[in-house]
Amino acid sequence: MGEDKRFLKVGNENLLERQVRILQQHFEEIIISANDPEKLAYLNVTVIKDTHPGKGPLEGLTTALAVSHTEFNFVIAVDIPTIDINLVERMRRHLDHVSAVIPVCIDGHEEPLFAFYSKNCIPIFRTVMQEGELAIHRALKRCPVYHFPMRGETPLKNLNNRSDYEAFVTEN
Repeated sequence: MGEDKRFLKVGNENLLERQVRILQQHFEEIIISANDPEKLAYLNVTVIKDTHPGKGPLEGLTTALAVSHTEFNFVIAVDIPTIDINLVERMRRHLDHVSAVIPVCIDGHEEPLFAFYSKNCIPIFRTVMQEGELAIHRALKRCPVYHFPMRGETPLKNLNNRSDYEAFVTEN
């Protein structure tokens, strides 16, 4: 993208502000995983740094789960700009007997950064990282996961490049 996605503007707010605003309406606790918490202090939410920097999103996820006050946590990447709360609620219904609920698109693509995770994942993720594995999708192979089928759902959009972002802004 060439710039920090968190601060890309959508209307009169940036992507991160937009997500925090939406999520605060549905969740009691918001935790942001970022290694520059001073830049985000104005949001007045918990911002945590990775316990072991340099290990990517799996470390950020694990650290956030560790400081959370709830057993199950909804996780979303900042570059997924649309939060369908109805979808989130349908996913939440599948938390029994699993450690994670991961949506699976029609094409088979999993979206591990729009998902629910249990604190039960923490020791598994830490072990996987100690073994040198940093990919979330591979770490999930060791966890009991419900793969939520995205049959009639609106596909999740990621803003991976400038044209994705410009198309999103135009639509919204």
